[in-house]
This record gives sequence, C-alpha cells and structure tokens, in this order.
Amino acid sequence: MHKLEEILRGTDVLICADEVYEHMVFDGVRHESIARYPDLARRSFVISSFGKTYHVTGWKVGYVAAPRALTAEFRKVHQFNVFTVNTPMQYGLAAYMANPAPYLELAAFYQQKRDYFRAGLADTRFKLLPCTGTYFQCVDYSAISDLPEADFAQWLTAEIGVAAIPVSAFYQAGRESGVVRFCFAKREETLALALQRLAKI
Repeated sequence: MHKLEEILRGTDVLICADEVYEHMVFDGVRHESIARYPDLARRSFVISSFGKTYHVTGWKVGYVAAPRALTAEFRKVHQFNVFTVNTPMQYGLAAYMANPAPYLELAAFYQQKRDYFRAGLADTRFKLLPCTGTYFQCVDYSAISDLPEADFAQWLTAEIGVAAIPVSAFYQAGRESGVVRFCFAKREETLALALQRLAKI
C-alpha cells in the first residue's frame, strides 16, 4: 500500500479497490483495506459485496464507498447502469445485518473448508497455489495435462465430474498459465466426492 501511495503521489489516478472478499482472509491475517491509507482513500472507490459476505451471490447486491465528490460522479454512472436493487432484498439484508456473527465468523467458516480441500488436494497430482483469502483454490495442472486451460476444464467436467474455471478466462487475451480454480464453498460431502474423483487422475 505504501508503494502504491508512492507511485500515485502527484497524479490524478483514481483507484477502484475490489474488496469483496474483505471478510474472507485466512490464518489470522487482517484485511488491508485501501481505506486505511488516507492518501489512497481520498482517490478510491472501495467496492464490496453483500452477496459474497452473506452467501447470496445471485442477488447481485453490493456497495461502493468513496469520498463525497467521487460518490457524486459515481452516482451519475450508476443511475444508468443498475439504478436500484429491488426492495425485498434490501430489507432482507438490512434485517440479516442486525446480527454481526455471520460476517465476523466468515473467515473461520471458509478457512475450515479451505484447509479440508487443500489437505485432500495434497493427495492428487495438482500443484496447490497459495490461498490466503476468498473461496477459490487455484491449482497448477501441468503434471497432469498440457491441454489449454479451457479444454482441460471441459475435460475435467465431462470425464471426471468435477467443475473448474480456467484462469485464462480472466485475461483479455486469454493468457495461458496451466492453472484452473476450484470453488470450495460447498458442503463437505460434495468436497469429499470431488477430492475422491480428483485423486484418481
């Protein structure tokens, strides 16, 4: 963050800080919000998601925090992009937020799933990449196949019965790195079945 402050000093660059996984940081590490750094906060839009925090991703409800002048400009765009979220979802989230336990316990909840899934993947030919937050585990599959990521993900789904997302899908030019990601935000029995199938590859 201090390096970013240094790089941006004297510029008019604005920051879109995607902090939707703010409550899913593992191993006792604190989430480093850009809002903690005054020089960065004054030029930042901090983006978060009720969907990620409260397990309602399909609701597509999030929020943005920014200084007053930036918020005024943001609302001009937002009005023609999304405009509003339906009222029942807003009431539902407001009622659910009255109890802080769901988000205060979220990191421990997902860390248990991460640890379980990573321990099972250790018995496979996948190479585990670091996972310090979120509910996705990225793996290198180069010891298994030299297929492009999208083809490997399709093969994995069709032949093994386990879905994965090719990381290349997140790059404009489809950069290949031999990495796919699994979602471990699942019931333990689902994860166990997936691990059993992956161990056979």
